[in-house]
Amino acid sequence: MTTTATPTTQSVAVAAAAAAALCAVAYATKRPKKERDAEIIDGKAIAKAVRLEVASGVAELVKRNGVRPGLAVVLVGDRKDSQTYVRNKKKAAEEVGFYSVDVNLDANASENEIVASVRALNANPNVHAILVQLPLPDHVDEARVLKAIDHTKDADGFSAANVGKMWTRGGEPPLALPCTPAGCVELLKRSGATISGAQAVVVGRSNIVGTPCAALLQALDATVTVCHSRTRDVAALVRAADIVVVAVGKPHYVKAEWLKPGAVVIDVGINAVDDASRPRGYRLVGDVDFEKARRVASKITPVPGGVGPMTIAMLMRNTLNLAKYHVQTTCAAEDDVASSAASRPVVVEAGGEEARAVAITPPPLVVETKKNPLLLLGEKRMMCRKIERREPVPPDIEISQAVEPLAIEAVARAAGLDDDEFLVYGKHKAKVDAAKVHSRLRRGEEGSKGALVVVCGVTPTPLGEGKSTTTIGVSQALGANLGKRVVTTIRQPSQGPVMGIKGGAAGGGYSQVIPMDEFNLHMTGDIHAVVAANNLVAAALDARMFHEKTQSDEALFNRLCPVVGKEGIRPLPAPLQNRLRKLGVTAPEKLADAAKLDPNERVALARLDVDPESIHWKRVVDTCDRFLRKIEVGRNATEKGMTRETGFDIAVASEIMAVLALARDAADLRKRLGAMTVGTSRRGGGLVTCDDLGVAGALAVLLKDALMPTLMQTLEGTPVLVHCGPFANIAHGNSSVIADHLALRLVGEGGFVVTEAGFGADIGGEKNFDIKARAGDLAPSCAVIVATVRALKAHAAEPRPNETDLERLARGCANVEHHVRCVAHKFGLRCVVALNKFASDTDDEIALVCTKCLDAGAFAAVPADHFARGGDGAVALARAVVDACDSPPSTFRYLYPLDRSIREKISTVVHEIYLGAEVEYSEHARALLDAYETNDDVRKLPVCVAKTQYSLSTDPKAKGAPSGHSFFVRDLRPSLGAGFIVVVAGDIMTIPGLPTRPNYFDIDFDPDTGRVIGLS
Repeated sequence: MTTTATPTTQSVAVAAAAAAALCAVAYATKRPKKERDAEIIDGKAIAKAVRLEVASGVAELVKRNGVRPGLAVVLVGDRKDSQTYVRNKKKAAEEVGFYSVDVNLDANASENEIVASVRALNANPNVHAILVQLPLPDHVDEARVLKAIDHTKDADGFSAANVGKMWTRGGEPPLALPCTPAGCVELLKRSGATISGAQAVVVGRSNIVGTPCAALLQALDATVTVCHSRTRDVAALVRAADIVVVAVGKPHYVKAEWLKPGAVVIDVGINAVDDASRPRGYRLVGDVDFEKARRVASKITPVPGGVGPMTIAMLMRNTLNLAKYHVQTTCAAEDDVASSAASRPVVVEAGGEEARAVAITPPPLVVETKKNPLLLLGEKRMMCRKIERREPVPPDIEISQAVEPLAIEAVARAAGLDDDEFLVYGKHKAKVDAAKVHSRLRRGEEGSKGALVVVCGVTPTPLGEGKSTTTIGVSQALGANLGKRVVTTIRQPSQGPVMGIKGGAAGGGYSQVIPMDEFNLHMTGDIHAVVAANNLVAAALDARMFHEKTQSDEALFNRLCPVVGKEGIRPLPAPLQNRLRKLGVTAPEKLADAAKLDPNERVALARLDVDPESIHWKRVVDTCDRFLRKIEVGRNATEKGMTRETGFDIAVASEIMAVLALARDAADLRKRLGAMTVGTSRRGGGLVTCDDLGVAGALAVLLKDALMPTLMQTLEGTPVLVHCGPFANIAHGNSSVIADHLALRLVGEGGFVVTEAGFGADIGGEKNFDIKARAGDLAPSCAVIVATVRALKAHAAEPRPNETDLERLARGCANVEHHVRCVAHKFGLRCVVALNKFASDTDDEIALVCTKCLDAGAFAAVPADHFARGGDGAVALARAVVDACDSPPSTFRYLYPLDRSIREKISTVVHEIYLGAEVEYSEHARALLDAYETNDDVRKLPVCVAKTQYSLSTDPKAKGAPSGHSFFVRDLRPSLGAGFIVVVAGDIMTIPGLPTRPNYFDIDFDPDTGRVIGLS
């Protein structure tokens, strides 16, 4: 397959001027030689006028909206007539100023390949109209191919939606009209024929010409009769007609004597008849006997030179109209917005050894905004918009509710998704099938990937640094201000903290995901699916232990492997076959029939014999509930005294959430779910997995929809993929691998994916680089570290005697300096520091922080005001990110290789990232470490340190950049499904409690407006 895209070379301004001049001429008819002869309707002149009008419309669309209409033609095979027709279409498209795309496929291309090419064009935001050149090869179902064309890109107007609208009186008009019928009607209109009230006869009822022509004439109030092969006395019906349209493909079918004197005749037919006097041995004639009919009719089209030229002209008009529809449907804002104000000079980059000040001024918006200030930017266009802002900044929920979100279908299509690649959840959310997108892009030429930007932060303080707000703000600036293709990938927040003390995680101010209430609560139910799956594992484990304790070996085996049929066969389901293979039983006859197992194999298969003291799997709930931290289960009499102490975690602390976030596809998810461990067996001390429990397949079913990222949007219309929400301290704290890969494919080369890592660069950042990037084969292009002046002052702890604010701030900068050095030197990434501005920050404080960061090795240090100004306030930051990604290729590297011992990996993280002097282990942790060092499945995993987020050390009160401290490890937990070892350092709370005054005091529902109140 070859695909070519040709930009216009014709001056649309010249064409527009010519259109006005030509329209002033009496182009419609040529005067007859004899007074009694019909006026000849000059199709060539009218078609030229239409094309020039289209060129004028193109010039206006480009000027006002920055959009150039794109026409794609799919040609299958090498038929000379089709190639000539396509060549003429391409020439016409270039003349009017279109962006032209040709997709040429071999004659033996499969039907699926052709459909895939059409769907790729559906998803191409540069293409507004698609035409599949007919006929297609015999092995291809033309109907299926044409049906694959998105009706909003249906250049020929033959989709079911457009045809239905064409026939519906008083309803929504079609987006495009069938070209030849529309050309016939245009000839009638421009030649001065009276259509309203006229008797019209259409001879021929094909779906291509006759039937749609009848619909168009009827819509213009003509009384229409359609004649066909079964019509009796066609001549009599034609004789009564004021307008005759003939399209039957038979030379001279309609005779002059059939015509009513003064009738207007549109001859659509084009037929070759033998003519020895012509160089080619034939001449072209129509379906009407032209020479005789012109003496009866008042107006008539010639063949050639009549209807033929109009078909391509109307195709041009359809394409322009579809491009206009694209602009109209993607415009959703209501108020005028001025272009971005220039940002003041700031310290943004380091050149060589010395830092230098660079003034960054945002470029003007690409489009002129009026009532609908939609921005369609870049060669691959993506919807963005600017909104009216208020001062002071209102509460987040008020801002979110003051903006009507763009239709999620429009956001999806503008992001490059085909209609069958996303499933709409209400008006503002959609599930995206990443597998379908990857499959399509692998087949096409749009498989290149963009730059991955990881946003992390300084060590958090209770004041908050605005990391999510910065992630959204820089994305809005990249898309709406700089015209880059951008997708944000972030985690789904847990409902527990939303109702508790932390609040939501949609960003804030004028940099947030909307609707923020839908973002923060329930969304599409992914966390609920994790809860269901996690608790199924817990129930399966307790049930298995109960049945093993209360049944004999024989009874247990008989129930697990029942006899089926009279032959006495005991077929095994896949989970039990996998269990046998794990036990070393591989004989095909035994895997097929458990009756062939020997007594020892039967017992080994039936009994897991889980040690209750080793169980680390807990139930989960998506609520902050301190009373579930430690519970006792099995107290009912029916459980026969099988009590044990356990507890609940919050849902996002479940290993299943981490598995979901790190899986690359459905197969990888299923494999990881099966590898999750719940405890150890007293039969040899081996780890007991979910595959051993036989529950992994059911877990995959429960999570199949949760595997798909959720598409939402920012306030300014840039797309956001929300997926997964693993805890950043107990797990790795990043959104999913699937979302990142999907986003990178969608933005393509030159685009940007901005993702957020939980907590500071030492926790979420390190885990992104060493765990997520490894699992997903991802390579970040740059990292953004978010800091605030007030947070850095907090890292200086209490002021010292006679210490100025600047001196205290300088001490606190030790924290951000350490993070910059780690990102730049330990991981080899270009680092941009985003200084989230507050009104209380002084110029001297901003300059000090920027200078300190540059001296530590930051690529750039940029103050940003995106909370109050949205994307406009983060333009300088976005440009610094672009510059960082456009610099020579990064030298991204992991902190440690996986072939090191577990002890060495822990030591490396502690020394290099946490500045610890030594690592101490509890007796319990040391025993586990010794055991795991000899287990190849565990030893090869990366380490995931679970510690307080409030300090580099294990002491949350130690601020700044404490060093030389002892790092105490109290436990090790292998998460074989997620693919890392959790190193527990200090006391980690896996289910928060509610404060005295939780957020839910302020949350309510207004039944009159249907709005959520008080969410923050």
